[in-house]
Amino acid sequence: MFVEITDETFETSVAGGLSVVLFYKEQCPFCKAMRKIITKFSDMPAAGNKQIKYFEINRETNPKLVESLRVERTPSVFIFRDGQKRASKSGDVTYKELDRMVAC
Repeated sequence: MFVEITDETFETSVAGGLSVVLFYKEQCPFCKAMRKIITKFSDMPAAGNKQIKYFEINRETNPKLVESLRVERTPSVFIFRDGQKRASKSGDVTYKELDRMVAC
């Protein structure tokens, strides 16, 4: 479900439509849990009626994005619409929060 993107592919990946972007670290158990929450969210009616792309970015190997988006901790979830940041949250994100975030 998630497509791995990098510093180099980020702009073109989020350029069109609605995108959920997860910043993660490889050995982070909270990041793995957040990935499961987003995956489950993608199957819910709130997300199912929208055309949403799901991306993930390894925080440790993409320092330009971490710096430019000011990603302070992982997991961090960002919502982009047509390349513009609409919402973000670090740490745990609930289904209701995801629903509100993608509605922006």
